[in-house]
Amino acid sequence: MEALGRVVAQSTAISGLASLDSSWQRCQERYHFDPNAKPRLSSLSDREVVQLCEPFDQSLETIKNELEFVQSTLRGSNFCASFSNMAGIILRYRGDPQNDEDLKLERPGTIWAEGAVGTNGVGTCIIERRPVMVLGRHHYFRAYSSISCIAAPVTSADAEMIGVLNVATGDPRITSDTFALAADLTMNTAERLSNQLFLNHFPGSSILKIRGDGPTVLLALDDEQRIVGANKQARHIFGSIAERLNRATLWELFQNTPEARDGVTREGRLLGLRRIESEALWEAEVIVPKPAMSRRAVAKSPSTATSPAIEPATDVAHSEGPTIEQCLGSHPRLNVLSRLLRRISGSGLPILLLGETGVGKDTLAGALHREGDRSHKPLVAFNCAAIPETLIDSELFGYGAGAFTGAKREGNVGRLKQADGGTLFLDEIGDMPLSLQTRLLRVLETGEVSPLGSAKTQTVDINVIAATNNDLSAAVTQGRFRRDLYYRLAGVVVDMQPLRERKDILSIAHRLLASDKISPAVELSPGVISVLETYAWPGNIREMRYVLQRARRVCENGIIEVDDLLLTDLASPASGAPEMPNSAAHPRQALHDAERRMILSTLDRLDSDVSRTAEALDMSRATLYRKMRAHEIVARKVVRA
Repeated sequence: MEALGRVVAQSTAISGLASLDSSWQRCQERYHFDPNAKPRLSSLSDREVVQLCEPFDQSLETIKNELEFVQSTLRGSNFCASFSNMAGIILRYRGDPQNDEDLKLERPGTIWAEGAVGTNGVGTCIIERRPVMVLGRHHYFRAYSSISCIAAPVTSADAEMIGVLNVATGDPRITSDTFALAADLTMNTAERLSNQLFLNHFPGSSILKIRGDGPTVLLALDDEQRIVGANKQARHIFGSIAERLNRATLWELFQNTPEARDGVTREGRLLGLRRIESEALWEAEVIVPKPAMSRRAVAKSPSTATSPAIEPATDVAHSEGPTIEQCLGSHPRLNVLSRLLRRISGSGLPILLLGETGVGKDTLAGALHREGDRSHKPLVAFNCAAIPETLIDSELFGYGAGAFTGAKREGNVGRLKQADGGTLFLDEIGDMPLSLQTRLLRVLETGEVSPLGSAKTQTVDINVIAATNNDLSAAVTQGRFRRDLYYRLAGVVVDMQPLRERKDILSIAHRLLASDKISPAVELSPGVISVLETYAWPGNIREMRYVLQRARRVCENGIIEVDDLLLTDLASPASGAPEMPNSAAHPRQALHDAERRMILSTLDRLDSDVSRTAEALDMSRATLYRKMRAHEIVARKVVRA
């Protein structure tokens, strides 16, 4: 680490991040810490972490995506990525602490406030409101000298700091080049995350995106070109604009010409804007909001001009996205299914989505909601595998005031009640504990919810979409899933195609690239198109999304080449494709067999490393172990010479 510190210190690009004199002075004079003492790193319970995540509920999916991008980009370099709130508490984490004993300290719930554990990336970044780099022994407490980290502020739509993106490693073999890359990646990702939160906050506004030598400037405009929002960089450049939001117009900053007035109303238009006082010419891109309501919903309620109501608990909160047909694919036999789903979506008839991990079951659920009769009501998602079993009951069904120790004073309405009138998306339904399956069945049959600790029964009207990559038929036979609940959920069953079987792969790739409105536009080389159409895609659409996101950021001259994909097994692109099941086989058995082959092939490719396999398949280690037991798979031990 000392050699790394010397090289980083010589880098003018990041040396300023390593200035920690003020923090060390606080540790000595304000906190009276002994650097040789063993600090006590406090940690919160899973329940407390869930409660602390509530203010971020609308942003958690965006935060999760960025953490996954950082961790996947640095994969193989023993880095982890986390997001902490302003109390220094880690709320979200991506990485594998099993690979590094030191990084077990980075788990969700740990508290990294500077006043508790001295100089560190998260805590010092919060106090000094700037990116911070802490290399090994530069932590005030020697107990943390094996960890090096880079932390950068994340800001809200009103430019207030709301948290910290932190990237850490405990690997002393990390080179200076890799660490410099991690530092650059952390700061760029924190900026992109902040900008995406800004866009999410202004879904109905036109966005003016101005790029220069520094961070991106974002301005949100209403229909009369009044400035209704400005990100941190815009407030820095335009000075007093923050005090004049909703009053100042764009033309108080830039010259009001016919070309400029026309340009700010055109989606994707590159626009030249000239500052009034300096005559400097600025290049800007315009993002115009698309109608959030489906044609069907608008026809029923022309006066409704806002986005569909999404409750804060929503994990799948997209006001726009692919259609039902785009989610299912272009195979002729799927056209009939698409028409059927459009007819029954929102009718109250449950829909069960089956398919491998990453095929886009959550995306199809969003499309079914948007194009159904309930599109003007909430879409609330609940992942049955992502929340500890002890918390599922209270989070799904809700609880009354004082129902248990640590409960919120006002209680919690629960996801079922939040979805009242709209759609409840139950992801990973196959992982729901048996005891809660009984309660869920009663709700679906009676339409009544009984929160924990409350004597009152509440009535709900919900349309249920459930999804799983498990073989529910086998789970019923084995007694792991209630037969009556299965039949109650399986009103219409949809088997989604894996990406390798689809004929519209290029269209999917273009749609994924177009969905990123922050990054510059790119083109795909002919070689890349060939790879996209022949690669096995064991992680399906989710894997393609991250591969393209990564390639977009490493490519040169706006063209993605094959090397930019960073796929390690392209010598025989189809070799990783699981063997296709017999067409005469039962579809549930085919799904079961395909999942088993996918797990086996991924374990083999990653030398039976269960942690890396779970990460590659985008599931928790507990879920992977559960599936391995169900498939009677035993990970072989690999001994290296």
